[in-house]
Amino acid sequence: MIYHGDALKYIYETPEILKAILNDHREILEICARMMTGKMPDEILLTGSGSSYNAAVGAAVFAKKLLGIRVSPVYPVTLIEDINILRDRTLVLGISQQGTSTAVINALDTVRDRRIATLAVTGEHDSEIIKHGDAHLYVECGYEDAGATTKGYTVTLMTLILFFIMLAENVGKITSCQTEEYMKRLNAVTGNMAAVLEECRGWCEKTAVSLKSSKDMMVISSSDQKAALLECCLKFSETCRFPVRGYEAEEFMHGIYNAVTDDTDFLYLFPAGGYERNRMAKLLKYYDRQGKHQYGVNLPQEMADMDTVGRFSDCTFVNDPDFSALEYMLPLQLLFVLTSRERQINLNLPKDPEFHKYMGSKLE
Repeated sequence: MIYHGDALKYIYETPEILKAILNDHREILEICARMMTGKMPDEILLTGSGSSYNAAVGAAVFAKKLLGIRVSPVYPVTLIEDINILRDRTLVLGISQQGTSTAVINALDTVRDRRIATLAVTGEHDSEIIKHGDAHLYVECGYEDAGATTKGYTVTLMTLILFFIMLAENVGKITSCQTEEYMKRLNAVTGNMAAVLEECRGWCEKTAVSLKSSKDMMVISSSDQKAALLECCLKFSETCRFPVRGYEAEEFMHGIYNAVTDDTDFLYLFPAGGYERNRMAKLLKYYDRQGKHQYGVNLPQEMADMDTVGRFSDCTFVNDPDFSALEYMLPLQLLFVLTSRERQINLNLPKDPEFHKYMGSKLE
């Protein structure tokens, strides 16, 4: 499929779209609220592929703490393989921004045959996927006519977070006052996004030039930023078209370090705090001594003296303990779009136009 939109434009639309969703969240969630009122699932499974799966990873981290039950992202094939061990009171959310993922549609059909509750989550009104769920939830980001999801990922993550807050209130896990507090925190994060984009643009442009000839990249982050880690690897691979791998810091230290070569660049996504931030800082210092090309977002303030050549973005994040995944992706999204342009890659033209047609992985 050939696209005609501008991925950079969609990134800059994201803050206003998220604000609008926060203002209209009760209306957006109305159908789901009716479906779920008083119905507390035993567990929740979120299934999707690509950016949809990555958004599910981010939402699940928050949801399991909020609801006190198992909330797990699963790939569609895994869900189908595990169908016989699902509990009767499981809730399955099938996520596909364009609503055309055959894998997600097949997974929803398999689950419904077991009479397990399903919810179709999509950004396209009247798309095929809504025929395969007991109810639907729209990701109100508007059409994204570009070859790489940007606003769609962030808006999907926000929509899932709002769904889980609504569910928690409906089943009595939190009060309406607690819901309002969550809304204030989400508004604080979204209200700061325009400033983040402005602050990081210069760094993204400069770093994109540095990555113009990159041959190999490793992205390093923490367990609570796994969604951003996965999305960063996916999007750099998809748009810049060179090998990109991502690891949580401790996992990298247990063997992966042996794959570092003279061509390996590092991109760090630091969390707001905690043990893993300290481990990442030590890792950065180790490879800095070796002269590796290293870049990053959210460098700890105590390490500011290391950034003598502007390798690390200077963004003023809110650093919310639950919702930072929403804001951390913005500079990374700008970076992969600008880097692809430096590499003279047209994001709207797939490298292999026949791939999905041959594999049957998306509906035409």
